Amino acid sequence: MDSNKPHHTGHRQRLKERLNHDPSSLQDYEILELVLGYALPRKDTKPLAKNLLKRYPTFKDILAAKPGDLQSVDGIGPGIITFLKLWGEFWARTEQSGISTKSTLDSPEKVVRLARSRLQFKPIEEFWTIMVDNKNRLLGFEKMSRGTVDQAPVFPREILTAALEKRSSGIILLHNHPGGDPHPSVQDRELTRKIKEVSTALGIRLLDHVIISEDSFFSFQEHGYV
Repeated sequence: MDSNKPHHTGHRQRLKERLNHDPSSLQDYEILELVLGYALPRKDTKPLAKNLLKRYPTFKDILAAKPGDLQSVDGIGPGIITFLKLWGEFWARTEQSGISTKSTLDSPEKVVRLARSRLQFKPIEEFWTIMVDNKNRLLGFEKMSRGTVDQAPVFPREILTAALEKRSSGIILLHNHPGGDPHPSVQDRELTRKIKEVSTALGIRLLDHVIISEDSFFSFQEHGYV
């Protein structure tokens, strides 16, 4: 054995061998330990993995954590914050790839599937628009704005401009409620009313406005609001 090698090197190699043999045999902290090892290759990441899971019980909680809160965990620095953002973006794009261009978005559930991976981890509100053709097939999925914990300023003009540029026949509005309650606010309803008024005048259908929370969603269309 090379006495100059850190003691955790052999342990990490054994974890990788177990991973190759049977990934399901690894504990959550061992999976996280290996993941963090790619960001901190020269450091024993086992204590950090255990500390993170003690504070954030699931991988989902870790990805949803605010950078400022994460940095209060001993061993977390800017490099890990960047790495976790990359991990979250990779996961979101993997989920999103299941709905390709020209997929038909004909139910709120399909809209939520497209949007949840993108929005459920966000600590602040973001407002997105889905553009579809005359058969409700996906043309585009674009972020319109990002704001605070309970508000994302958005202007109908920006949404309709994006829809016209894509030559969309219809649009679906999307935003998240980081607080957990997906029910629309008075402002959400008023914004939806304004956008429907303008979009109708332009010959663009407003199909739905879906609000995503961590574990649920609210569809304006299902509740007869559009």
